[in-house]
Amino acid sequence: MVKPQRDLEAVRREAADWLARLRSDSRTERDEAGFKAWLDRAEDHRTTFDALTSTWELAGALRHDPEIVAATPRKPARLARRAVLAGAGVSAVGLGWLAFAPEVYATGVGETRTLHLDDGSSVLLDADSRLSVRIDGRQRRAGLDKGRAFFRAARDPARPFVVAAEGREIVGDGGDAFGVSVLSRTVSVVAVEGQVLVMTPGQPSGRITASAGQRVIAMGQGPARREAADVQSATAWRFGQAVFDDQTLAQALAEMNRYSRRRIVLSDPALENLRISGVYKAGDNEAFARSVATLLDLDVRVSGGGLLIEPRGGA
Repeated sequence: MVKPQRDLEAVRREAADWLARLRSDSRTERDEAGFKAWLDRAEDHRTTFDALTSTWELAGALRHDPEIVAATPRKPARLARRAVLAGAGVSAVGLGWLAFAPEVYATGVGETRTLHLDDGSSVLLDADSRLSVRIDGRQRRAGLDKGRAFFRAARDPARPFVVAAEGREIVGDGGDAFGVSVLSRTVSVVAVEGQVLVMTPGQPSGRITASAGQRVIAMGQGPARREAADVQSATAWRFGQAVFDDQTLAQALAEMNRYSRRRIVLSDPALENLRISGVYKAGDNEAFARSVATLLDLDVRVSGGGLLIEPRGGA
């Protein structure tokens, strides 16, 4: 069901108001508590606020944009801040920001999507993923919130293609092809063609360059590491395959369940650490479950519309 336009406009204005409050010098704990309650009230609150914040942070020069300057009342800073907190002028400023807001794309379970961007770049978005993209005359930026995406960046030396993921930035100088994944708060970058730079803003010593055939992995706030990668396996999802090389059963199920609503679950947590290898068709959870049961001497049965893997004989 499509949400009425007037409701969307109201959410945008509220998001702009909260952004102004939180960036004010007079922000209070009460403001922060109210903001958290507003975020939790509806999913589109968080989505809209994230898009608005990304626009502000990824384009610091935006606050000097002529359209925004023209829309903002020319008052002393103290009075202007009070006016914003009271809601006056927020609509104009908020809508000015939103005119530059990134496009947000999302896929569901079992759904992939190909995006053709205005600059000539393309993105293949994996299942259960969310990506925001902003391309203008000054920059090309994308933000991968979750899931996986494969980028083919069009050559443009004046505007590097930058992908933000979990506090890291992946930079291609043009003509590069690379995959980025954000799974379980771990960022993985696989260079397929050309080379990419992986860095954490503000930490120049932590920059790592990955050339074709290499992967960079970063977990949480820890240091990133570079290693050789099996590019074919690492990007097999593009061709509808799930490749496992001595992964735990828990990891394999998490991957397979991205592609099918017929979820596979384990009856016993003790089964999670069993290891599995092989190449499987993404989306065919029944074939995968029955193969695993045969290989690991387990049973599989239909349960509540899904599939349950359990010890042989229910032991």
